[in-house]
This record gives sequence, structure tokens and C-alpha cells, in this order.
Amino acid sequence: MKRPLIGIIPLIDIERESYWMLPGYMKGIEDAGGIPVMLPLTSDREALGKLVNYFDGFLFTGGHDVSPSLYREEVSAQCGECCPQRDKMETILLPMVLEQNKPVLGICRGLQLINVALGGSLYQDLPTQHPSSVCHRQPAPYDQPIHPVELVPDTPLQKCLRKEELPVNSCHHQGIKELASGLQPMAYAQDGLVEAVWKPGSRFVWAVQWHPEFSHKVDENSRKIFRDFVKAAAGDSIFGADGPTSVYIKGVTDREVSPRELEERALFKKKKEEIEKSITPDPHTIDQVIQFIIEKYHGKELPGNTHTYRIQKESIREALITKYCPQLLKEANIPSLENIRFSENMDPEEQKTVLEQMNVQQEIRHKKINEIPDEKFPMDYHMFEIFYGEGRVYVDIEKHWGLLSCGFSGNESKLREICKDIMLYYGVTEEDIKTRSERFSSLVLELCL
Repeated sequence: MKRPLIGIIPLIDIERESYWMLPGYMKGIEDAGGIPVMLPLTSDREALGKLVNYFDGFLFTGGHDVSPSLYREEVSAQCGECCPQRDKMETILLPMVLEQNKPVLGICRGLQLINVALGGSLYQDLPTQHPSSVCHRQPAPYDQPIHPVELVPDTPLQKCLRKEELPVNSCHHQGIKELASGLQPMAYAQDGLVEAVWKPGSRFVWAVQWHPEFSHKVDENSRKIFRDFVKAAAGDSIFGADGPTSVYIKGVTDREVSPRELEERALFKKKKEEIEKSITPDPHTIDQVIQFIIEKYHGKELPGNTHTYRIQKESIREALITKYCPQLLKEANIPSLENIRFSENMDPEEQKTVLEQMNVQQEIRHKKINEIPDEKFPMDYHMFEIFYGEGRVYVDIEKHWGLLSCGFSGNESKLREICKDIMLYYGVTEEDIKTRSERFSSLVLELCL
């Protein structure tokens, strides 16, 4: 992996007129494989623009209170010392970073700044505005956990740590009051305070309220957060200005990428951005989509007793349960496939053994999931079939969970156009566009192909 350059927001001692840095921020990045560099304190847009172009990722650190003026509130008596220089620099820098889709990690104030910059607000003082029995400001030592947080299922942080609950350290008196509409929660304290967020649709924008820079030496979960951030920063880093350009592809060893491939990627990115801007909300109900399929393409609903219908329904049921009701998997004691690792570097016999294990576990998993009673996971599933020439389009519709997907078999180019047409008719809502939801993202990718 190429070692990405990570720009770190400086800490400021106003009384001593000095910039400084906690070693934990630096060592956390360094131990994860990155190269940490403390940024200058500046609000010069040209300078910040050059920094954004130069660095591969940005760490928004802890520190002073975020000024309430940024979220349209008067300063209360309980609000702590603010730092106008940092507020100004970071509110200019963050949009530039997000525009270039550079990875971002926010810690403590970093989480609060990101939330405010994207339109959210803060409790200026938790003890008076959000009183609870949870200790949000612990005494030393700061590398030890003081309270647990509950991780939101199926979020990036939960997938990274593979836990439902996480003990964390804590040293803050402010917190998120109103979550910015572009962010989604990844963890909550027991008193309901948002403790971690991410930005859907971005390459990597995570922020946590606790302090992995204090705990990374003694806590593997803290190290995992730094590692995922650094990996994201390395995943699309371009090194070298002239000649062949080395690009690190996540999950693949470093390799040389031809100028032609770089050009194709740039064209794909441009097309993707154009499509994102052109999509407008035109939502339809599932029943309207069904009527559209029947009237425009003479689609026929497949009988529920056909093999194709049964196989497809079972597959979608498994995917929906995994996504929306993972607790049912635990209740049914369904085996996970996460511990089975397959690698192309294995010798043929090892590969064969691992594949056999995967097949056995998958059969057990599939059987047990289908034994989950329908009353625990209701579905209203329909499958339509559209014939065109020698090919056909399959449309899966699940009305209860609001799912719609299209696929086709055959070589007719028109089949892909039919899929696109149906996806566009299904459309997206204002909320999908605003949050870059999964439905919005899948529609963009479908139209880009």
C-alpha cells in the first residue's frame, strides 16, 4: 500500500500564541500506515485549495468549542472558549475536501465541526442542556473507557468493528443536538447522544465523539478506526505528475495504470457527476411502477410456484433480513461466513477446502434463513418478466420493504435500456438526493453503465 499523506488540523494555544499537536493523532496515523503532517492555520482559500489537492486525507482534531454563531445561536454562559481562526479555516476547508471526495476523519470537536458545517447544531453545554448519568467528561487517565456506546447495525463503523456495543473514553462538554441532514448516526450513548456519524455517498467521512488518539496504544478498536481511514486515503491516491502514474487500488497490490485507464476513469467520474446533477425527484409508488411495467412493456407477473420466482424470492429475503433485521439471524443461530477466508495465494488444495467449507456453510445458512417464520419477517414479493426479442428482463418488486431491482438476460442492447427506463421511472425522493441514499447511488451507477 502506498503511504498516503494525511493533513491534520493544528491545535492552538491562544494564550501562548502557539500551534501544537498531541502525539496520539500523529502516531495513530503513522501506525496505521499513513504520513501525518500538521497543517498551517490559515483561511487563505488559494492556500487551502492547494493543500486539498496535495493531501490524500484530512483529520479534523479536537480542541476549542465550535462558535454557536455557526449554527445561528447566541453564546450561552456555559459555552467554552471558541477559536475563530480554527472555525474559519475548517468551514472553508471542509467543503473543499468534500468536493474532491477526499477521506475525512473527525474526532471530538472534529465531529461537532463537521455536523455544524453541514447544517446541524450543538448542545453548548451537555450538563445543563442534556443532563444524564453518562460521564461525558472523564478524569485522567484518558486512554481508559468510561462509558459504552451502542453501534448502529449495518453502518460502516459497525461493519469495521463487528460489535454491537463499544466501551469508549470521553472528554467533551458539547455534543450534537440536531444532526445535519447529510449525515447518518453510527453510534449512540446510553442517554441518546449521537457519538459517531458518517456521510453516505462519500468515499470516507467518519467522525467520532470519543478519543482514539488517546486510546490507540491500548485499544484495537481505536487502531481499526485509524486503519480504515488511512486505507481509504490510500485507495485512490495518485502519485507522480508526469509519465506513467502509480495508482493504489484497494484490495489489489500496487500496479502501474496506463494513461488510457486514467482517462477512462476521469470520463466515468465526469459522467457520474453529470447524472447526479441531472436526476430530479420523480417518486412513484410500487403500484404505479407495476402498472407502468404492465402498460408500457406488457410485463407479466410470474406465478409464485415457478423455480425462478422461488429462487429469486429466497435470495432477496435473505438479503433483506441481513440488512434490515440482523437480529433474526442471531435468534436463529445462523452461521457467519466472515471467518472463512479465500485467497488466490493459497495452493489449489487449500482453495478447494475453503470453497467446500463456504458451500457447506452457505447451504446451512440458506436453509436456516428460510426457516425463519413469515410472521417474523413479512414480505409482499412480486416478480415480473418482460420479453424482448431473444432476451428477457426480470423485475423484482417487494412492496412491504419498498425494494425494486432489474436484471436482464440476452444480448439485446434494448434490454439494458428497458432496465434504465424502469429505474428512472421508479425515481428517487428529495431525501434520497439529499442524503445520497443507497437507492440514489444504485440508480446513478446503473445509468453510468
